[in-house]
Amino acid sequence: MTFNKLIIILLLAALISCVKYSFKGALPSYLKTIYIQDFENRTDYAGVREELMQKITEAFIEDNSLRVIDEEKNADLILKGSILKIEKKPVSFTTQEQVQEFQMEVTIKAECLNTHTNKPLWSGNISRYGNISGMALSAEIDQAISQAIEQIVDDVLTKTIAAW
Repeated sequence: MTFNKLIIILLLAALISCVKYSFKGALPSYLKTIYIQDFENRTDYAGVREELMQKITEAFIEDNSLRVIDEEKNADLILKGSILKIEKKPVSFTTQEQVQEFQMEVTIKAECLNTHTNKPLWSGNISRYGNISGMALSAEIDQAISQAIEQIVDDVLTKTIAAW
């Protein structure tokens, strides 16, 4: 193999590795825009709604399969929902039966409505969690909740753009 062919192959491989995978082909072609309603926060945790809304919006903008718009009346899809609960669940114990590790589980209920058919593209509850130690302070708890929110955002994005 000549040096030039090797360079071309390496450049093509580098270019291909930079291409972001997208599920765009799974959505009907007439679905181009999404409006994201503010989710209701039914928990006692302050700031969770704002974090979820920011991360969902950023995820759709970054994915670029759908254009996020500010007017519900012009949207092809409307994403809405609520944060149902945040629970601290024990998952492992010491030999003295003290909690060694907890999960901070975040559960949302969401629906993505197709405005052309007036039917849900998908709907349901999504629960994800982040782990914390048994002696966790508030910063570690907040980090676990953020981790759960990131997983939820991934699920919401995938369900929407894959049209499941």
